[in-house]
Amino acid sequence: MKMKKIAILTVATALLAPFSTSVFAAKNCKVASVEGWGITEALAKSQAHSILLLSTGNFPVQNDKFSKPKDDCTLTPLGWTCKTTAKVCKN
Repeated sequence: MKMKKIAILTVATALLAPFSTSVFAAKNCKVASVEGWGITEALAKSQAHSILLLSTGNFPVQNDKFSKPKDDCTLTPLGWTCKTTAKVCKN
């Protein structure tokens, strides 16, 4: 009897998987990319992360899920420039 219940639950899970919220959330994801500037690398990264939140509508309250931001920073004659890219998924 116990094996029969497990089999039924397994089949039900397989049939309902396409309708789970994580599948729908994956369809609402996009990649956002912004640039920040600062006189130090840390300031440039901080500005880029703030702009990322602002540009995606997540400031002052972060409602969406973000992947770990990827920073690509370069030193220019006027300071540091950082390009930050992250995947943003709407809740």
